[in-house]
Amino acid sequence: MFKSLMTGSEKWKPARSNGNMPANEKSLCREPDPLAMPENESDEEDRLEDLLEDAGIIKPPDGGYGWIVVLASFFINMIVDGVIFSISESIVPLWEQEFNTTTSMVTVAPSLLAGFYLLSGPISSALSNSFGCNKVVSQTIYFSSKSTNFIFGYCGCALPVLYFTFGIVGGIGYGLIFLPAIVIVGQYFSARRALATGMAVCGSGIGTSLFSWLNPIILTLVDRNWRVFLVIIAMITMLCAIFGYFFKPLEPSKSQVEEVTKIASKYIGRVEDDEIRKSEGDQLGEECAETTTSPHIVGGVAIERFGRSNGNFNVSRIRRLDADRPFISTMELHIRQAGKKNASQQDVAASVTKQSMADLNRPLSKMDIFYTGSTSTLAKHQSIHRKNSGPRPRPRTTSFAENKSTIYLSVAGLPTTDDGSTPTWSQGITATLRSLLDISLMKSPSFLILALSGFLTLFCFFVPFMFIASLARQNGVPESLTKYLVVIIGLVNLCSRVLCGLISDHPKVDPLVVSNFAVILGGTATVFAPFLTTFWQFGFLYCVPFAFGAACFAALRSIICVELLGIDKLTNAYGMLMLFMGIAALIGPPFAALLKNLTNSFNMSFYVMGGIMVLSGLISLPLRRINKYEMSRQSGTSSPLEMEPLNNENEKQNE
Repeated sequence: MFKSLMTGSEKWKPARSNGNMPANEKSLCREPDPLAMPENESDEEDRLEDLLEDAGIIKPPDGGYGWIVVLASFFINMIVDGVIFSISESIVPLWEQEFNTTTSMVTVAPSLLAGFYLLSGPISSALSNSFGCNKVVSQTIYFSSKSTNFIFGYCGCALPVLYFTFGIVGGIGYGLIFLPAIVIVGQYFSARRALATGMAVCGSGIGTSLFSWLNPIILTLVDRNWRVFLVIIAMITMLCAIFGYFFKPLEPSKSQVEEVTKIASKYIGRVEDDEIRKSEGDQLGEECAETTTSPHIVGGVAIERFGRSNGNFNVSRIRRLDADRPFISTMELHIRQAGKKNASQQDVAASVTKQSMADLNRPLSKMDIFYTGSTSTLAKHQSIHRKNSGPRPRPRTTSFAENKSTIYLSVAGLPTTDDGSTPTWSQGITATLRSLLDISLMKSPSFLILALSGFLTLFCFFVPFMFIASLARQNGVPESLTKYLVVIIGLVNLCSRVLCGLISDHPKVDPLVVSNFAVILGGTATVFAPFLTTFWQFGFLYCVPFAFGAACFAALRSIICVELLGIDKLTNAYGMLMLFMGIAALIGPPFAALLKNLTNSFNMSFYVMGGIMVLSGLISLPLRRINKYEMSRQSGTSSPLEMEPLNNENEKQNE
């Protein structure tokens, strides 16, 4: 099975013996043979890793209760995206009248809402990884969610108050609700993930259409009192707490726990016996020390092994997690922590099993958790940049031919401490954020272009949702019809997401080409929008192509990241891209509103924003060639599965 590889900062270079054989390698299950090739050690630990993963990793059910989770996620997407994409159209004109200010000043509040909704993505991921998706959603509703802060906004008597309550804190709240709804679907589905994720995110399009139609009705019922309107939206948002209750984490079965405990107990006993025999051999003629330790090499990672002390179990220092053998490495980490309590071997095995299974079944321990397609077709899209850490790379076992799910595990987000103590929850969140916000990606030309393209697209993304109705009214479309334009965008977005899901797995379809074409098409339509004069022209010649472009951009982003950067970089890239896109969403709409204030017309806003959107698609056209050149320069090989990791320096081996 495919495994993640260490980044350049995590590499450890083992000592070499006889030119190309790692030193200090010993078997885990038998007396070390000084004549044995180093592959014997590696193969044995590979088999042990496979046994542990097969027994200890919870397999996604791909159905059953998972469909309840999909339904709950659908409703959360419907409420969160529905409010974010539609509320500006209704409330910005009211705030202009209420505060007697310009469009650009008022637009800052919904821009903060959209921007912090994206910027809070990494924080939401870290919290979900530590506490579970259901707890994050439920607690967010009551303490920092959009609903609470809309009510605070009810008392707002000045725009700066709304900037904070409606915009910043409200956006963070919506971000903390939205992302767990996506992550939990990835936990429950693997082979059917494309279908399940597609159904869940369809709530976004339906919500956009529903709230665009519903908001004017609510405003009419409350006599256009925007404060009461926000309270009603807050109460609707509180429904997310009910849907979040269904995001129950997957739990291992009793038989799984027993099987892993059995394997862990044997593993601990064998290594301990091996170390005792080595200690007795090294100290022949001398009295054995009360405790024994010796360095051991596991997959290129230096680990201090453990021994006995007064009949109890002790463990000494582990220097680093091994990303190539995540289960063994995680067990070693918890053995170290449990050993400090001088517990018995049986108690240590039970404790290590519980903690290791909890760590490796967390959402972000799966490298493909943000991948929106089916994992059974992931091999078609991925290009893992692999670095050989020894004379022979670890064999990869895949099960695509058997229609089984392949496991992609990562230990990058697991917290470690220098003194071997148990990490606190804050250390766990910090470790996850470091994994999500990997600035080493900034050295990759492929990622920089991808990030710049995402920034430019999101710079323009929310502008049509906020101002298309105003542009239509400016060009003579009756106000009674303009409210349906965002409804059309939502419905077309829904259909386009489904279409993207169908074509993305086709062997002859390049997702990057589809995304670039769609974004350029949407930008071109935005440029020509000021020339439209009737409702049907706006509906068919603008709303349809723009919604198609927005849907393709959102639906294909994770697939493109895997193709260009590899599955092992998807989580890192996802976190960094959310930062780029969140910053763009913060400044894009106020800039468009500023152009409107300067020209007293929305025409220039759409000209400029459409041109920027076209540019975002154009700069991505050579991305495939740039990525091939980058990989060939770093690896010196044409094999897509034997490429060097991005940002890793080439090692000179076997000289």
